[in-house]
Parts: sequence; C-alpha cells; structure tokens
Amino acid sequence: MRAGYLDALRGIAVLWMIIFHTAYDLRMLGFVDWNFSQGFWWAFPRVIAWTFLFCVGISLNFTHSGKINWENLKKRSLKLAAAALIISASTFVIFPQQWIFFGTLHCIFLGSILGALVVNQRKLATFLILLILVLQYLVGYDIKWVASIVQKPSMDFIPIYPWFWAILFGILVGPYLSKNRQLAEMRTPKMLKFLGTHSLKIYLLHQPIIY
Repeated sequence: MRAGYLDALRGIAVLWMIIFHTAYDLRMLGFVDWNFSQGFWWAFPRVIAWTFLFCVGISLNFTHSGKINWENLKKRSLKLAAAALIISASTFVIFPQQWIFFGTLHCIFLGSILGALVVNQRKLATFLILLILVLQYLVGYDIKWVASIVQKPSMDFIPIYPWFWAILFGILVGPYLSKNRQLAEMRTPKMLKFLGTHSLKIYLLHQPIIY
C-alpha cells in the first residue's frame, strides 16, 4: 500500500522540477535572461533536490521496517544506478564541459543504500544528522568548498555530504508523519499521484521532451 501523502509530496517535487527545467532551457536557448546563479532561481533547484531526498528518507521507513529488505534494496539500487549512468553518459555527450558526474539521482542512489543501513538504527541516524549539521555550521553552510575539492564544474552537483542529512531527516520524521491521521486519510490528487508514482521515469524523460 502506497502512502498518499508521500506520493503527493514527491509529485509536487516532480512538478517543481519540470517548471525549473523549463525555465533553465529557456535561458539556455536565449529566450530569457534570468540569473540562475543567485536569488530564487539559485535556491529553487536546491529546494527541489532536498524534497526528493527527504522523500527517499520517508520511503525507507516503509521498505525496510524492522529489518533491511535486501532484495528490494538490490533491485532499486540497480535501477537507480542504471538511471544515474544514463544521466551521466547523456550529459557527457551533450554538455562535456559540465556533465553530471554526481547529481541528484546519484545522491539518491548512494543515499538510499546508506539510508537503508541506518533506517532501523534511529540513535545512529540522529547522531549522523547532528554531526553533519554541526560540521556544516562550523565550516559554513555552503557546499562550494566541497565543489572546490572536486574542482569540476557540473550542471547538477549534489554530493552525498552534506545532502545525506535530508535523507536522514526523512528517516527520523517519516514515522511521525505516517501516524498523523489527516495525512493517513489524505486523498492524493490524481495528477500528483501520477507524478509521484512515476517520478523516476519522468525524471529521465521530461528534459529531452521539454528541450
């Protein structure tokens, strides 16, 4: 049984993603001159990525409740790895100077594996999220220093550190959201349910269609 509120939240993230990539393509093709290096258009894709990762953390509570579902983890990991490879290969061919070597999908792939290992160890998950947030506070909550280590420009760079904290947050608050009566009885709009249910397929196909 699927959680309606989770499909709705993931569907909203997919809708945001389509809106952002439409705007991004308009900018690339010269139809608009919006600045994507600061302000709203800089923050928007980061909110989208965070929402996707947060949903990953929530879903891990359903998939690996009590113990790790190794069969599901294997199948999902292979699917995500293949999808991430498609993204990397296609962007390397089309945009070789800023191809996606570790973007949102890559982070979801690795984060799903790491998250499955800690989803039933809530004290460890709490410690890890606090550790990441404290480290980010000490060095400044900006991942530019992470990017400076890699020293490779990319259209979509979402490193597992510090973004893993979004998955951990989903792991920790997911059970409380599921116990909320209003969320449990929520009727998901059909469009959001469709987008949320088929998010991976839409993620892979929407950009070529828009472009």
